[in-house]
Amino acid sequence: MCGIVGGIDTTGGTIKGSDFIEAISVQHDRGNGLGGGFAAYGIYPEFDRYYALHIACNNERSAKRADEFIRSHLYVKIAEDMPTKDVKNIPWHPLLKRYFTFPGPSNEDLKLSNLGPTTVHDEEAMLDAYMKKFVFNFNSTIPEAFVMSCGKNMGVFKGVGYPEDIGEFFLVDRMEAPVWLVHSRFPTNTQSWWGGAHPFSLLEWSVVHNGEITSYGVNRNYLRMFGYDCSLRTDTEVISYMFDLFVRERHLPVEDTCTVLSPPLWKEIESIQDKERRDSILQLRQYYPQALLNGPFAILVTNGHEMVAMNDNLKLRPLVGAIRGGQCFFSSEECSFEILCPDREKTWMLKGGKPEIVRMKEGLNVAG
Repeated sequence: MCGIVGGIDTTGGTIKGSDFIEAISVQHDRGNGLGGGFAAYGIYPEFDRYYALHIACNNERSAKRADEFIRSHLYVKIAEDMPTKDVKNIPWHPLLKRYFTFPGPSNEDLKLSNLGPTTVHDEEAMLDAYMKKFVFNFNSTIPEAFVMSCGKNMGVFKGVGYPEDIGEFFLVDRMEAPVWLVHSRFPTNTQSWWGGAHPFSLLEWSVVHNGEITSYGVNRNYLRMFGYDCSLRTDTEVISYMFDLFVRERHLPVEDTCTVLSPPLWKEIESIQDKERRDSILQLRQYYPQALLNGPFAILVTNGHEMVAMNDNLKLRPLVGAIRGGQCFFSSEECSFEILCPDREKTWMLKGGKPEIVRMKEGLNVAG
């Protein structure tokens, strides 16, 4: 089950959050009220230099410990309760906090040049590495609390409930953003809790997923070797970490990362006529076997600049795409497009194992 929806306006224009609430609500029967969530990009332009840290704490004690931990490791520009409203169908929720932060517990005049490398790329890489380590230290150190998201100019809003109720709770209907991910959860083999809802996020990467990652144990052990500790007790968590590991840390192109996670079948590789391409895919499959995702899945992944839509090789979960002008949408069901783009120019069913990649200012550039 599970329902997923994603959208990106490659011109940089914004799409209303209320449209995505309605687009996922028409897939109501794909969820069972045990998880829903939204990821929105470009929503904090006035603080785009800072890491927007969204955290959830079960009680005042864990919230106090979380605040102390954050202030001892990060400079805090703003700390506030996350804006929410009372919703009848969400009888309980954790304490939800939002911080706009920057690595280093010193003042706002913190100089990047004093932190190590001098190039912008190296500075950004160093700060991202610091925040990655911070997130995993936070999740393992502060009991009854977890990080929902920590990227720049983006945020994840998720919890236990139907997504339309979660959207109302987090005031998503008042937001507009150029990039969205939405999820309606139907958990089958993991518990329902606020940290287990989708999207899963680390730094700029977020993912929503319909299906099951049967290779979760192997993937989790592989990630642990590189400092990624899977503590949120849901198999989808490994996907967001894989994209961070391969794209951000190892500088692998997104296309190659998709090949690592869902490579062609051996017989497909053998049939590729282009020797250079065949050898490249063969090397990726042989070099990263522990990163391969097994099981039925349909996933949407984004970092706010590009969106990836991908099925397992056998296409055991539905995923369709649609285009309207510079906007591209993906969904578990075409009915969502009647809300998001009723005047769409094209609709198509994604092929198994063939990722579709949409980039800002470029549009769709793969099979679709």
